[in-house]
Amino acid sequence: QSEQQQALYDIAKNVSAENIEKDITTLVNFGTRHTLSETESDTRGIGAARRWIKSEFDKISAECGGCLEVYYQSEVISGEKRIPDPVEVVSVIAIQRGTTDPDRYV
Repeated sequence: QSEQQQALYDIAKNVSAENIEKDITTLVNFGTRHTLSETESDTRGIGAARRWIKSEFDKISAECGGCLEVYYQSEVISGEKRIPDPVEVVSVIAIQRGTTDPDRYV
């Protein structure tokens, strides 16, 4: 078993109801994660939530020797019923490449 695999097993051992509840509580405490909500605040809205999520993935990646590629992907959306004016929609992406088929998505 490789060192990287062991690091992932160690991370997986930290999955617990308590940790999941803590993550959900953190997300709830941002007040809203609506697409059109606040993006500049560090404590409220979708911007704060996505920065927290990215920082969590960055921590996981650091703990496993950089096993994750973590980045933002953004696109301006407009002309939709629920998004009448142009707005930048930002997703947090975390990719863990496989060793035998690194470009396969699951």
